Formats: sequence, structure tokens, C-alpha cells
Amino acid sequence: MVDVSDVDTTTHVPALGLHNLAAPLLIAPVAMQRAAHPDGECAAARACAAHSIPYCASQQSTTAIEEIGRAGGDAPRMFQLYVLSDREATTKLIRRAESMGATALCITVDAPVLGRRERDVRNRFELKAGLKLANVDAGKNQNKSQDQTGPDKSAVDAKRAQSAIARRIGGRDASLTWDHLRWLRSVTRLPLVLKGIVTYADAARAVKEGVDGVWVSNHGGRQLDGSPATLDALPEVVAGVNGAGGCVVIFDGGVRRGTDALKALALGADLVAVGRPAAWGLACGGERGVGKAVELLTEELRTAMTLAGCGDVRSARNRELVQVVGETPPRSRL
Repeated sequence: MVDVSDVDTTTHVPALGLHNLAAPLLIAPVAMQRAAHPDGECAAARACAAHSIPYCASQQSTTAIEEIGRAGGDAPRMFQLYVLSDREATTKLIRRAESMGATALCITVDAPVLGRRERDVRNRFELKAGLKLANVDAGKNQNKSQDQTGPDKSAVDAKRAQSAIARRIGGRDASLTWDHLRWLRSVTRLPLVLKGIVTYADAARAVKEGVDGVWVSNHGGRQLDGSPATLDALPEVVAGVNGAGGCVVIFDGGVRRGTDALKALALGADLVAVGRPAAWGLACGGERGVGKAVELLTEELRTAMTLAGCGDVRSARNRELVQVVGETPPRSRL
């Protein structure tokens, strides 16, 4: 019994320099997109620009930051950053992100080292010939997933393979702490988002440290086995943020439908990031495929909002729209 004859999915996130978004969606930073399609990151950036949603470029991209920026034109974009042990190299990456028009830096904090990627080891993952990580100099081992030579590859040395995969991603700084935020602020004025926050305590600490946003993420479930599902962690993080003064909350993890996005909004997310569906669209149809994925998700979100009685994104951020398993509903719902 709500007027939903004209549902509005547009939104603004001024704290991150994001305005006039067609939907509260964001394409998450996915590495090595040219492995999915020759046009890779540029195709994804163009699709996001055409549909007025932000694109977050991955540091581990197979396209240079500058090319991604040119492909996206004046559309909103962010840059995902790993803080490297080499501070000068990190600063150069930040400068390049600034010059490509990034409105915010998303600092990944849940991957000080590479998690045990058994699937990558088992499949002997490596980049296609001619591809490389365009923004990080990982040395001669960039295109090698293992050190083995010779015709017999049946006996995979998992430890050596894992080490080679880790070398390819560059020298992340495992000593990164809250104290390093001061250094980051000294080298850039861009808003800072911490990506990989899944607890109340870390969310509250992030706000007290003055960050502009927290990103609820478990790195696609590929870092720490047994880590909490992000949808389960989201209410706790939102409570930590709100209890300490508030900042932008971004959510990712398992978003496959518009209804998934609505659940995240209802639980307190400001933006919902999408990874795999965009990558699948890219693999299937390049720029057009990513655009189609965005269109489907946006239309599904609009339909879900309509059926849930939400006329706009603000009304979709309503905790009473969802009931978490095991939760006792408030009296207003009984």
C-alpha cells in the first residue's frame, strides 16, 4: 500500500565523489580482466560509463591505469590499492590513480599475504601469453604459476606453485597497520575506503580513524577459509559504523540478483558491489556483456524495490525489510 508507480533507483554518495548514479551498484575490482576478454578493463569501464554506475579499477589489472581512465571518460571511478612494501612505488600508483580521475582509493586490508589458492595451484593458473599485470612490476615470474620445468607436470609441487603465484602479485606490505593511515593521508587527498572489514570493532575503529568508507568484503571467500559470509557480517559492520559516527558502507559477496542488492541495502549498505556477474558478462560479450549484466541487475533491483514497497533507494534502506535467520522479529512485524 505504497505508491510505487515511479520507482527511483538513482543515488548519490558525495563522500566518495559519486553523484547521479543510476543505481546503488558498483563494479568491484576484479583482477586480470583481459584474461576474460581482449578488451578487458577498458570494455568494463566503458560499459559502466554508459550505464552511469561507478567502476572500481583493480591494481592487479591487465590494462594500465591511464588507459582505463581514458576508456571511462568522465564517468565516476575508483581505484583499488594494495599498499606495497615499496612506499615510492605505492605513491606512484596513487599519483597515477589521481591522474586517471579516481574519486576515491579503496585500500585492501584483508590480504597482507596471498591466501592459499588451492584451485589456482591445482589448475596451474597463469596469465595468457602476452598479458601481464600492467600496474605492478612483479618481475620475471609474472607469467609463471610454478617453477617446474620438464614434460611431467602431474606431480605439482604445491608449495613452489603457491610461492610463484604470490610473487606474481607484487610485494604487498604485511606490516600494514592503522598507523599507516597517517602516511596515506600525507600522500593523497582522495577519500579513503578500507576494503575487507567484517567486524564491529574494525568498523568502529575505521570511523574513529577518520576513513571515508568501509567495504564489507571477504575477498570472494578466497583468502581465509571459514571467514564469515559478508551478508552475515554486514549488520555488525553497519552497527559499528553508526555507533561511531558513520561513514559510507560498501558491500560485496554473492550478489547475483537484484534481490541480493536489496537485501544489502536493507541491512545498511550504501553501495552494492558486483564482481563475478560483470566478469561473466565480460567473458561472454565484452562491453556489451558487462552492460547487459548491469541492465539486468538494475531492472531486477527496481522490480524488487517495487514489490517491497520502496519508492526510492532511501526507503530501501529499511531494516524491517529483512529478517536474519534466528532473529526475533520486532513487535511491529508480529
